[in-house]
Parts: sequence; structure tokens; C-alpha cells
Amino acid sequence: MRDDDFPMPVKELLAKRVAQRCSNPGCGHPTSGPQADPSKAVNVGVASHITAASPCGPRYDPTMAPAHRRSADNGIWLCQTCAKLVDNDELRYPVMKVREWRAHAEAMAARDLARRGGAPPEKFARLERLMPELLAEMRDDLKSSPFMREFVVYKKGLSFWNDGTAYEYTSADEPTLLSKIQIMENVGLVRDITNKNVKRYRL
Repeated sequence: MRDDDFPMPVKELLAKRVAQRCSNPGCGHPTSGPQADPSKAVNVGVASHITAASPCGPRYDPTMAPAHRRSADNGIWLCQTCAKLVDNDELRYPVMKVREWRAHAEAMAARDLARRGGAPPEKFARLERLMPELLAEMRDDLKSSPFMREFVVYKKGLSFWNDGTAYEYTSADEPTLLSKIQIMENVGLVRDITNKNVKRYRL
């Protein structure tokens, strides 16, 4: 273990502050879950340094004190894939960007924690009246890919490439579609996780 590696309490804190999800806003996948052995759990999360723990590492800051370098303020919780990505492309993922990811992930976790329960039955009934076609399409998508929990919204006819991590919903009248999604967000069915130009949500 290097002197500036994170101690275990810091790793646990970083994971808990983002509800054990990857802090990359384009990912957000859970990083822990059950093993087949009921007495064990699987962890695919990593406590990554924002500025590296060693001089040869990405975004290393020689002016940072060792105590600060191994503190939670210098860490971000990521899945193993995103941790590798961030450390292998230092120019694309500078310190400011990685810190923005962490702040966004913590804000989303705090927002989710403040929510209590789902939408009451009468609100579901109202949604069924307002947007039956959209809800039916979403149900079909969830049946075909039950583990996918994110979707993007954009105007029909727009040239768009998706990486296969989200459902796609399009409409010639994009503002109306977004208004429906906003209603769903207001009752707690979805949350906005947009990071770039295309609107992205999590169910």
C-alpha cells in the first residue's frame, strides 16, 4: 500500500456519499450487490484519486499535502470501467471535470434520499390518462431490457448515436414529449441526469 492510498474509512465514505453508484453521470451504475453466496456481496466500485497518489499518476499535484491527497476531498467513487477510463485519458478528464462529476453524483444521491415513496395511485391514474402511449412504450421497453434504467429524449429525425446504455424516445414535437417527462419527474418516477445536450433521465 502506498502512503497516499485511501484508508478504508475514506473508501467507504466515498461509496456511501453517492449511494454506491458510479459517479460518472453518463454511467451511474450500481457498484455493489449480492453474491450467489448469501453471506457475501460483490463490489465493482473503486475509490479513485482525483489527483494521483503518486508522482507518475494522472492529474498529480505536487503541491498537495499527503494528508489531503489521501482524504475524501481528493476522491471520487467510480465503477472499475470508468475509473480506468478517467485515469487513462488525463487530458479529457481534468481535475475540474472529475470534481464536477462527484458534486453531481452527491447532489443526485441527496435528492433521492430526500424522496419518500413513489407516486400515489391517483397520480398514476392521472399519468395513464395524460400519456398512455408513452407509458405503454416504456413498459414494453422494460419488459425487453429489465436491467436498463436510463433513457434519452430527442427530436424525431435528429441524427443521433446512442451507446446502448439507454432507451431512446423521440417525437417530432419534442417540447410536448419533454413536458410529459417533466410531469413524470414531478411525481418522482424519473429524474433528470442530463450531462450534455441530449436530455437523459433515470427511471
